[in-house]
Amino acid sequence: MLILAFDQSIARTGWCLYEPPATKSMIIGSFTSRPEKGMSTEEKTGIFCDEIEKLFREHKPQFVIWEAATEVIRSFAPKTGKGDLAGVKTPPPLTVNADQLILRDIQGHIRHAARARRLPYEAVNPRTWRASILKNGNLDRETAKKKAREMCQMLRIPAKNEDQAEAVCIALYGATTQTYRMKAAA
Repeated sequence: MLILAFDQSIARTGWCLYEPPATKSMIIGSFTSRPEKGMSTEEKTGIFCDEIEKLFREHKPQFVIWEAATEVIRSFAPKTGKGDLAGVKTPPPLTVNADQLILRDIQGHIRHAARARRLPYEAVNPRTWRASILKNGNLDRETAKKKAREMCQMLRIPAKNEDQAEAVCIALYGATTQTYRMKAAA
């Protein structure tokens, strides 16, 4: 059963096609979004949508998994906390960056592509796949990327960049999920 895994970001999205257990037959790649100045969020995410659709059409995966964005944007204005003996707690100012806004749209496109084809899918928390594959869920972003590259080198998988390497790790994790195993057993 063919797994399509994504490690998405607004700069470069890594992807991996994996049919367990043969890691030698993995197909990996990445695509970039080089938005022009003044593009709207919809136009930027449209670039990703086109690339995602192309992967689904060309390779016809049977299970899809991607790294879930961990930060949930609940409010643009910070709320004042309750006071105690030290006084009223004032949270630091909240700055929303482009990643936080666009990653949700990209994930929505991946989810929609899977649902439109009635494919099983999962969004996995970075700590979860890192704990399972890299054996440490508390790695910071840069260390995790380095460990993912090392994992690919150890498995002799020719990942050209960190996003591809993390997509490989997410694909490996995908083969261990309950959703994948239930579908494979059916």
